[in-house]
Amino acid sequence: MKTIYALLAAGLAVISANPAFAQEDDDQQAAKTPAEAFSGAHAEVSLGWDHLSNKSIKDIDSTAYTTGSSDGVTYGGAIGYDFALTDRVTLGGEFGVYGSSAKWNNTTNLVSGTFNTETVKPGRDIYVGAKLGYALSPKTEIFGKAGYTNAHFSITGDNGSDPLYEGINANGFRLGAGVEQKLTKATYVKLEYDYSHYGSGQFNYSNATPDASNFDLHNDRHQLLASVGFRF
Repeated sequence: MKTIYALLAAGLAVISANPAFAQEDDDQQAAKTPAEAFSGAHAEVSLGWDHLSNKSIKDIDSTAYTTGSSDGVTYGGAIGYDFALTDRVTLGGEFGVYGSSAKWNNTTNLVSGTFNTETVKPGRDIYVGAKLGYALSPKTEIFGKAGYTNAHFSITGDNGSDPLYEGINANGFRLGAGVEQKLTKATYVKLEYDYSHYGSGQFNYSNATPDASNFDLHNDRHQLLASVGFRF
């Protein structure tokens, strides 16, 4: 966790120390509106903190549930395109694919002979959404984002005698906000916070549980990402 905080602190330091980097030519910058400076296609790589909260609920007994949370490192990248709506407002779309090292291990409420969720591990995370930005200057833009996310979760359990496994895909939505800072005409850094909520991802361990009942997995996700990108 200290490593993640150090990375994010370094990202903030880069933004605050931006004058130390190569600057865009003043004549070229003056020829553009602030929004046009943040328009065009872009590609970026991201690294950050991932916090996952999960709850497993048994369909036939809403009181039979387990809850837990885990922290890890999220990593991945995205591509997108933005265009200027006004002199300062941009609108764009983004597609991203991410992974995570987070993993929840249930060590507190395992009951012998009954259904148990032992581990929940997020896998690949796909995001497609829209981004609305406001350029404070030709070098700094704040933005908000919203879109669809689909994540894969690997779940292991125990029915009292046999280890069980299920892999599920859960649909959800993502909301985020952040700041983008240009380093040069083509490169930028970005810091953002994202919140994701995943709807029910139903599983039943391939009918291996004693009563073949189903279970719903509900997840909330909080992420803090630092990105480095290139704008074409």
